[in-house]
Amino acid sequence: MASVCQNPYESPQPVQLANVDVSQPYPMLPWYRKSPYASILVLLGLCCSPALLAVCIIVLTGDVYFNLRDPSSGGLKKWSYGNKVVVFIILAIQIIVISANLVPYLLSQNAAGFED
Repeated sequence: MASVCQNPYESPQPVQLANVDVSQPYPMLPWYRKSPYASILVLLGLCCSPALLAVCIIVLTGDVYFNLRDPSSGGLKKWSYGNKVVVFIILAIQIIVISANLVPYLLSQNAAGFED
């Protein structure tokens, strides 16, 4: 057994994790983590809010991958922060549009309730 000399007063160093993307083949990824399917959900999200909400959940909980290798890491290429920002901008616009249509409706229903 090799002895390890560590200074008990030294702060712990972060553990270097192995890059799991290097060994992960593209066909083994779940369908919703693949870029073509996520892109289709983004386009569907323009007219169907739940699809865009699903993409936001997918992006928040992990990466979306391209079927290309990243030369710097050797792993699969991932959606950049720019792609993620675009998804959230589209979501924000959708929330504003839905709110703009929903608030007047709710106010009219509330006003109609007071007239009875």
